[in-house]
Amino acid sequence: MKILFTCLLMFLSCFVHAKVLDKIIAVVDDQTISHLDVLRIKDTLRARNEISPQIFRTTSLNEKEIMNLLINKKLIREKLNALGYVIADDQVESQIKSTEDRLGLNREALLNFLKSNGLEFEEYFEVTRESIEYNIFLSRVISPMISVTEQEIKNEFYKMNSSNSTLGHRFDLVDFFIDKGVLKPNEMSQLPRALKGLQRGESLKGNLGKFEASNINNINEDGLAKEIKGQLEKINVGDFSAQITIGNKIHVFFVKHKELVDSDKFLKQKDSLRQKIYTESEKQVTEMWFQRESLKHFIKYF
Repeated sequence: MKILFTCLLMFLSCFVHAKVLDKIIAVVDDQTISHLDVLRIKDTLRARNEISPQIFRTTSLNEKEIMNLLINKKLIREKLNALGYVIADDQVESQIKSTEDRLGLNREALLNFLKSNGLEFEEYFEVTRESIEYNIFLSRVISPMISVTEQEIKNEFYKMNSSNSTLGHRFDLVDFFIDKGVLKPNEMSQLPRALKGLQRGESLKGNLGKFEASNINNINEDGLAKEIKGQLEKINVGDFSAQITIGNKIHVFFVKHKELVDSDKFLKQKDSLRQKIYTESEKQVTEMWFQRESLKHFIKYF
């Protein structure tokens, strides 16, 4: 009798303990969230993070954050249902099969992976459904509310490259060059006047006539040597640069065309900057959407 009584006490103790653990901690409309629901997700966060990092962004969520994830899942599903999106089981199964093929896994290997991470297949199935829903939610609900302007990209570039401009010059040039030592000192002093005469159609005389010429078209200033860039920034279309010695040659550049364009450095970073701004905006807009949407639902925490 004593043994039976002791067993009864132990059973009641376990029952009461289970009831305490499984208490309802939140209600969203007609759906309840229990403490055990939250604890189960907390225990399998690492696996969920691997499967769906978009939803489970970190492996160190506290119970309140997990509870909010469950509430958000409900809000997303309600919104998608209103838009006519219902993710059926066969669509989830198709996604899982696609993942298996991409990773080179069969179903047995997948089940072993899930088992080693403490996750049941049914849970993996539902996480996959949530991921599909979340991606549709982002593309159909959140994305239309986000726009990234050219000025925002330029502002971000300025923040990351305070000493650089988004703008640079593009040139069409004629490069006049001659070996060092060919020109005599008096001819060197005559060079600026001779080049001005060249603009008027006069020919170069003496050793000055030994200058060779090469056209350099459609080149951005970022593609020019530092000493050339410094000279060309100061002069206008139709002008000659000062003499620039590069290696064993003397160069003088004639500017045929000069215009402001996006700098090479800016163009190289533009797409990544756009993506960075978009990702940050997506996070902010999504958070605001959940805040506004939650006002349309009955949500109570216990």
